Amino acid sequence: MVWMNLVDVLRQRPKPLRALAIDVPIGLLDGPRSCDVAARRLLGSARRSSVFRPPCRAALAGVEYTEMCNINRTITGVSLSKQSCAIVAKIREVDDAITPGHQSWAFEVHPEVCFWHFAGGWPMQNNKKCRAGREERVNVLKPYIPRLSDHLANRPVGVGADDLLDSAVAALTALRWSRCEADRVCAVEADLRGLRTEIIY
Repeated sequence: MVWMNLVDVLRQRPKPLRALAIDVPIGLLDGPRSCDVAARRLLGSARRSSVFRPPCRAALAGVEYTEMCNINRTITGVSLSKQSCAIVAKIREVDDAITPGHQSWAFEVHPEVCFWHFAGGWPMQNNKKCRAGREERVNVLKPYIPRLSDHLANRPVGVGADDLLDSAVAALTALRWSRCEADRVCAVEADLRGLRTEIIY
C-alpha cells in the first residue's frame, strides 16, 4: 500500500475511499462559524475549550503569530488563540487543496463532538492527554473496536495514544457517513469559495 498524505488524497482520491473525516477546519469565514458555536454548546463546560476559533482566510498569509493575530483582528475584530495559530499550517494546507466538490466525500469532524455522539450525547469529562481521559475514550470506543487495546499497545512510534483515539473516532464517523447515518451540529453555512462550514458527527 502506498502511503499518501492528506493533500495527495484530496488531489487524487484513491478508488476504494468512500469517506474521509478531516480534523481540520474546512470553510473559513470573516467572523464566527455557527458550527463552532454549536459544537461548544454540545460539549458544555467540560470540553468546549477544545473547539478553537479558526482564522479568517486572509490570516493564513501571516508568517508568524503576531502577524496572523493582527490580520485576524483587523478583519474579524478578534485575535487568535495560540492553539489556532499552531494548526494554521494544516488549515492552510487543506484550504489550498479542498474544493466544494470534495465535500461530497471529505468533511470536517471534531473528535470531541464525535466522542460526544458515541457516548450517547455526553461530553468527555477528562482531558484526552491524561490517563483518565484516555480510559474514558477507550471505554466509549471498545464496543465498536474490540481490539482497540491491541492497536494502542502497538501504535507506531511517535503516535500518541490520544492521536490514535481521535483517529479511531473520526474513522467511525466516516463509516457513519458512508452509511448515510451521520449528522451535523447545525445548519450549513458557506464561505466565499462555496465551501460548506459544518462539523459532522
